[in-house]
Amino acid sequence: MARQGITFEQVAAVADALAGEGQQPTIRAVRERLGDTGSPNTIHKHLAAWREARPVAAAAAPELPQALTAAIAAEIERAASRARGEIEGRLVQAQAEAAELAAAGEVLEDERDELAEQVAVLTTERDTLAGKAAQQAADLAEAQQRIEREQQAAESARLEVATARHKIEAQAERVSEQAAELVRLRAALAEAQQGRTAAEQQAAVLAAKLEACADRVSRAEARAEQIEQQAAKAAQAHDTARAAAAQETRQAQAERDEARKVAAEAREQAARLAGQLEALRKADPVPAVFPPASTGV
Repeated sequence: MARQGITFEQVAAVADALAGEGQQPTIRAVRERLGDTGSPNTIHKHLAAWREARPVAAAAAPELPQALTAAIAAEIERAASRARGEIEGRLVQAQAEAAELAAAGEVLEDERDELAEQVAVLTTERDTLAGKAAQQAADLAEAQQRIEREQQAAESARLEVATARHKIEAQAERVSEQAAELVRLRAALAEAQQGRTAAEQQAAVLAAKLEACADRVSRAEARAEQIEQQAAKAAQAHDTARAAAAQETRQAQAERDEARKVAAEAREQAARLAGQLEALRKADPVPAVFPPASTGV
């Protein structure tokens, strides 16, 4: 929307004041009196209208002879007529050009005012967009920082996952080794249990044999003592009986010696088995399945 311009009345009042002061009412002088406001084109248009509306003062004619005056007047009239026609033509052309320039100037001023308003609007929009751009730049910088923090957190998580995976793989390897060791220990334990069972069975057999031998030795000793007593008694009665008794005594002593020898071997074998069983119990303690072997004869 174009701004409100100065009026003809304002320009005419200033022009009248300047003319009354003896000054030429030019466009610059009028504009200065108006406070340096108003379009020069508008002031020119109003000054032209003011000049056209002013009466032209007639100059006083000099006192000359009538014939000379008439001749001069005729010549002046002819020259003035020619000059006036030429000047009027030029004036009409100049006025037309000035009017055209003034109209074009007003159009340009209106366009300038409109462009100034558009510039003001665009400046406001530019400032608004600049503020938005600054805010968007700040938001972008913040988003970039957030992305960098998230990337750092993701890298830390990746490293933690890699470390955990390495620990899991190492632990799985240790578990595999421990499982293999457990299988080996179970096999060794099964073998040891089989050996212990066999040793226990063999020890039980030897214990039974040892007990039987001990019983045989006891019986043989008892029989030998009885025979010796009988022999001692029979020696007094009959030599034949003494000889027979001596034979039986020697036989009984031989049986006793044999039984003692067998018992000694059984005790040695039982001692060896007891040592083996003790070693097995220390390696894998299990309750004994038979009582300790008797060492009495």
